[in-house]
Amino acid sequence: MKISMPEIPGITSEKGLDSSFKKVRASKVEKEQMNITVVKSVIMILVLSLAMFLVVLAIDDVWSFGDYMNNIFCNTIALVFVVVFLDTLVSSSKEGRKKREEARTILRHNRIIQPDIDMYLVRKNMVITPNGKTVRKFQIDSEFSIQDMRDMYGPSELVSDVGISKIKRYAYYQKQLKNDFEKLVEGVDFTHYPEISEAAMKYINATSYGEAALEAVLGYEDSKAGTRSMRVMVVGMMREEPLDGRFMDANPTMKNIYLVHQMINDQEKAVSDYIRLIGALEGENPSEKRDKTDYE
Repeated sequence: MKISMPEIPGITSEKGLDSSFKKVRASKVEKEQMNITVVKSVIMILVLSLAMFLVVLAIDDVWSFGDYMNNIFCNTIALVFVVVFLDTLVSSSKEGRKKREEARTILRHNRIIQPDIDMYLVRKNMVITPNGKTVRKFQIDSEFSIQDMRDMYGPSELVSDVGISKIKRYAYYQKQLKNDFEKLVEGVDFTHYPEISEAAMKYINATSYGEAALEAVLGYEDSKAGTRSMRVMVVGMMREEPLDGRFMDANPTMKNIYLVHQMINDQEKAVSDYIRLIGALEGENPSEKRDKTDYE
C-alpha cells in the first residue's frame, strides 16, 4: 500500500524541512572573493607599472614604448599564472581540510545517532511483527501488511520497556531519532556529503508527515467508543483488513493505521540510505569506525 504525500517546496510542514532548500555556501563566497582579489591585483600592477614607466620616461629615455609594453605583458602573464597556480594549490588544500573536518563532524554526530537507530529498529520491528513470529530485531528493510501490525498494542518484549505497549515505545524512539537527525542537519554544512543530509531529511519528512496519524493511533489505546474499547475495535479491524486493502477505501480510523504503515516504510528507506552512506564515510576514515551492529 503506497500513499503519495503532498510535495510542498521550502518548509513542507510546521516541523518538516525540505532537502531541496538551497543555502549560499561559505566556500562559494570565499571563491568569489578570491577571484575579485586576483583581478584587483592585476589591475593594480598594471597601473603601478604604467606610473613607473612614465616616471622613468620623464627622467631619461631608457626604454622605448615597445620595450615597455613587451616587458609589462610578459611580467603580467607570468604573474597571472603564478597567482592562479598558488590559488589552485591553496584552494585544494583548504577544500581537502574542510572535507576532512566535515567528515569528522558527521561521524561525531553519528556516535549519538547510531545507538538511537538500533533502539528505533528493535521497537519498529516489534510493531510490525505479529505474536507467534520471531522478531528480527535489527532488520532495516521489511515487507509487512496492516494485518502484521495487529499486536502493536501488546506489551513490549524488552525488560527495559516493561508495562509499556510496543507502539508507545516505537513512538518514543522514532521521535528521538528524528531529533538526532534534525541536530545533524542543523549542525553540518554538508558541502561534501549532501547525500547524508538528504537521507536524514527523508526520515525527518516521513516522521513529520505521519506524526498526526501516529498520535491518533496512540490515542486509540486508552479511549472508548461508547462502552467499547477503541483498542479492541481497531485490532479487530486490522485483523479483518484485506491484504489488498486500499487507503482510499478505509474508514477514518483505519486511514490513520495506513498512514502509520506508510510512515514506517518511508522511515526504513531513509535509515537504510543513511546507514549505507555512513558505512562508506567510515571506510574513508578508518580511525572513526565504531563497532558494527549486525543489520539485516
